[in-house]
Amino acid sequence: MRKYTFLLTAMLILTLSVSAQKKHVQILALNDMHAYLDRAAALGGVIDSLRALNPDLLVFSAGDNRTGNPVNDMYEEPSRPMTEVMNAFGVNVSVPGNHEFDAKVAGFKKQVERSKFPYICSNVIIPDSMGFKLDPYKIFDVNGVKIGVVGILQVNQRGTPDCLADNVKGLTWLDPQKTAEKYVDIVRKQCDIEILLSHNGIDEDKISAQNMPQLDAILGGHTHTLVPANTIVNGVLITQSKNKMQYCTLVDFDIENGKVIKKSSKIISILATTQYNKKIADMVEKYSDNPFLKTVVGKLSKPINNIISMGAFVSDGQRYGTGCQITLQNGGGVRYSTKEAGDFTMKDALMLDPFGNKMVHFKLSGSDIKRLIADCRENDEMIECYTSGISYTMKVDKNNPAKVKSLEVYTEKGKPLKNKKLYSFACNNYVVSITFLKDREGKISDKTSCDCLVKYLQDKSPLDYSKTMRTNIIEE
Repeated sequence: MRKYTFLLTAMLILTLSVSAQKKHVQILALNDMHAYLDRAAALGGVIDSLRALNPDLLVFSAGDNRTGNPVNDMYEEPSRPMTEVMNAFGVNVSVPGNHEFDAKVAGFKKQVERSKFPYICSNVIIPDSMGFKLDPYKIFDVNGVKIGVVGILQVNQRGTPDCLADNVKGLTWLDPQKTAEKYVDIVRKQCDIEILLSHNGIDEDKISAQNMPQLDAILGGHTHTLVPANTIVNGVLITQSKNKMQYCTLVDFDIENGKVIKKSSKIISILATTQYNKKIADMVEKYSDNPFLKTVVGKLSKPINNIISMGAFVSDGQRYGTGCQITLQNGGGVRYSTKEAGDFTMKDALMLDPFGNKMVHFKLSGSDIKRLIADCRENDEMIECYTSGISYTMKVDKNNPAKVKSLEVYTEKGKPLKNKKLYSFACNNYVVSITFLKDREGKISDKTSCDCLVKYLQDKSPLDYSKTMRTNIIEE
């Protein structure tokens, strides 16, 4: 009897020991890669080294995988290069970003079909007639640990993600916060770790953490924020790793008896790594072999080293290409802020202005243009717009930067813009879609904003924008 009692006791101790065993889960969080293929081999090397240490590593993307590199965006099958690279990374799941729809719903559908990983999004309704669907969440099992992932995509005040409304025609968008709360409650009951994979921006992610403390982590994107390691809000770990494959974030979870007992994050610099994946490097080289993109279209005599000067450069290109007195470019559409002196190629132009937005012509009064400057900023995530033919100084409330206290607009001769005078004006069709101009009748050009920039470079090079500053935002 004592022998059996001893055996039973030993088995019980062993069972308790096994049940109390700690388990470890690692997730590499990516976001806003924007098809920056020049760094893909380095990121692939980072992933390889992490998987060598932990073969069960999961790789999640918080969206905006495409748009920003013409090697990818102008490929005969748009976005195929980036999708193939993500397949090579071994991505496990992605949420769509707003730029996933830059090739419209049909383009995104092909992107989903080519991907060896699922896209998830809880706050979109896709009609059956479109022939594809996105699940609201995905559950992974890593050595008996259940990881639930709910996906959300930002929706702006116009009721769509930040893209041309026509690009998501036919889709119905729900409030991301309210929808997330619904699915987080459903998934929490099934999982040991629960994650919100969010393309909703850092401020909204902080709100999500306050509203959903049952989450273990929010892996975010959209605002291109470099969130410091181990950022905890209301008990929820939040990550975001800037953009263009500059960084990624490694997240660690320790689990005991089905509960997370420890969590942490570490930022990894892809810019600093010396590792690379040769297979991915060869893929990128093959996709990049495009003589058209290597064509030199002009020159910069001096480097551009800030976003305001770069915005003025883009706006001047629009003005030259349209022949209008005044042009305006939304700040979010200028995709890089610095460029060294020397040759300017088609690839440089298309990376700076990658969206293929058409120019639209109007006759606007001075008061209309002043209103437009504020309207565009408000509806483009509080990013200042850039102009040609005018300059402006805007004073905003330092405690509430959304509040414009005053706006002064000047002609090239330094005189105040006349409120009642009519001016020939042009902007891209995205600006039209996010401002009051959508209710005005304009003439759509067959020229894109980038076409205008290229023509400007071809005819007027070499160009110097090293000291051109037309936008002045003052907080007081």
